Amino acid sequence: MQRMGGGLLMRCNVELRKLELALVDVEQSFKQLEFAIKLMCYCENGYMNNENFDSDVTLLLDEENVNYPAGTFGTFGDIMLSAQIMVSVSFGVSAITLDSAYEAASISSNPESSDSHDELRSLIYMVRCAYAHNIAAPLWEVRGKNLKNVELDLEGERVSLDLKDLHGKQFEYSHIGGFSNWLKIRRLAVNHLEKYLGKEKCQPIGVSED
Repeated sequence: MQRMGGGLLMRCNVELRKLELALVDVEQSFKQLEFAIKLMCYCENGYMNNENFDSDVTLLLDEENVNYPAGTFGTFGDIMLSAQIMVSVSFGVSAITLDSAYEAASISSNPESSDSHDELRSLIYMVRCAYAHNIAAPLWEVRGKNLKNVELDLEGERVSLDLKDLHGKQFEYSHIGGFSNWLKIRRLAVNHLEKYLGKEKCQPIGVSED
């Protein structure tokens, strides 16, 4: 009977569990993005009651009390700006968690490759970098071998991005085809990582015979 050493098996299981948890983070981050978008639309349609929302709030904590007085969001413009920023921040978090899931699978960005999965990985990494440097004002930071044209097949739609042209520009959702394409990118990435998770079973490396 072949048996894997206990240390190798434990390390393998830890790595697989790490990827599983990273995929849970991806799912939650996209739920958060959806929540932020729905909240923005809710505010935009005038459903938000400013008086009830923008009330005085005091947090009674163990070490200190913190007060947030009324009046910070007294106008429609104040609420809409914060709602739009929440969407942007949530979008950035979704990019960071997608990139982290690839890292959990030990799949690095490979800009020299034209393989479809590597092209997808490269784009996700570039979006992550745009937000990682300044999540409040994301800018495309494209350097070195990433200065190239990325070609993606997003569920039957051919998408081309010239990353050389985007470098230094403020990130816009339209650059990647909007929220619809971002959801397609998420589905493709998660599908790839879930298949990878299924393939990466613990192999009997360094086995012993009984």
